Amino acid sequence: MTPEQSFTRWVRRALCAFILLFAYFVIADSYMPMTPEARIQRHVVPVAAQVSALVSRIHVENNQHVSRGQLLFELDDSDYRLALQQAELGLRQARTAQKQAEAALAEAVAAARQAGLNADELQREAGRIVRLHQNGHMSQQRLEQARVEAESAGVARLAADARRQEAEQSLRAAGIEVERAGTAREQAALALSRTRIHAAADGRVGNLQLQQGNYAAAGQALLALISDQAWVTADLREKSLRHVQAGTAVDIVFDALPGRVFAGHITSIDVGVREGQQAADGQLAQPVNSDRWVRDAQRLRTHITLDEEWPPLATGARATVQLYPSANPLLHGLAATQAWLVSQLRYLY
Repeated sequence: MTPEQSFTRWVRRALCAFILLFAYFVIADSYMPMTPEARIQRHVVPVAAQVSALVSRIHVENNQHVSRGQLLFELDDSDYRLALQQAELGLRQARTAQKQAEAALAEAVAAARQAGLNADELQREAGRIVRLHQNGHMSQQRLEQARVEAESAGVARLAADARRQEAEQSLRAAGIEVERAGTAREQAALALSRTRIHAAADGRVGNLQLQQGNYAAAGQALLALISDQAWVTADLREKSLRHVQAGTAVDIVFDALPGRVFAGHITSIDVGVREGQQAADGQLAQPVNSDRWVRDAQRLRTHITLDEEWPPLATGARATVQLYPSANPLLHGLAATQAWLVSQLRYLY
C-alpha cells in the first residue's frame, strides 16, 4: 500500500469517526443529556438578634450541628429585665387606679340612687300639698316651698346621674390603661425572651464570627444556620430538556466522591431565568448587541433529590448529573456508561 493510499484510508476513518461521534453527541444531548454544572444546595438561614445588646454567652461552635430550639447565644439582658420590672410596676399601678375607679363608681351609683329616692319622695310630697291646697288646708307659701324642694331634688338627681356617668367613663379609661400596661408588660417580657437566641430549625452552624462582648444590633446577621434538607441544582440547555420532566431519573456523580454514582430524580424545572427579563422601570427596552455568529445556549435550572441517603457533603459541592429521559434500553445503557466513566475520571480531576 502506497503512502498516499494509507493517508487516504486514515482520513476516511477519521471522517467516519467524526460523523459517528457527531451523531452520538446529537442523540445524547436530546435523549441522555449530561451536565457538569450542578451543585448541592441547602437552605441557609441568617440568624440575627431581634433586640440590641452586648453578647454575653455563646453556646455553639462553628460547624456544630444543632437541633430546632437549641440555644445558640445570649445577650446581656440587664436593661430588658429593668424594663420588664418597670412595665410590671406600671401594670400594678394601672390596676390600682382601676380599683379606685370601681370604688368611685360604686359611690357615685349609691349617691345617684339616694338622690333619685329623695327626688321621688319630694315629688310625692309636693303632690300631696297640691291636693291639700286645693281643698283649702294648705297655704300658698307652703305649696311654693314644696315645689321648690321637688325641683331642687330633681336637679340634684340629674347632677348625681352625671357624676355616675363620669365615674363610668373613668372606669372605662382605667380599664384601657390596664390593657395598655398589660401590653407594655408583654412587650417587655417578649424583648427579654429575645435576648436568648434559639435555632429556628435543625441544621449546622456556619460562618460563626461571634465573640463574647460583641455588640449585636437588632436585625444584623451574626451567623448562618445551614439546613439539613438538601437538593441538587443542575443547569442544562433548553434543547436538552425537551424530553425531561418532573420524575425523570438521574444519576449524580459528586466531585468529592469519585467512583460512586448516586441515583435520584428531578423534582421540578424552573419556569424562567432572570437574564433577559426587563424591569418595569419606565425605561425603553435595551436590545442585546452581539457580533457573535453562534450565541450561547440558554440554560434552565432543574432541581434534583436523591433516592438514597445523602452523603455528608458541604453545601455548594460540585457534581455531574446524567439524565435518563428515554426508556430505550440501548440509550439507557449508554447513559449509565457515561455516568460510570465520569465517576472514574473524578479520580484524576
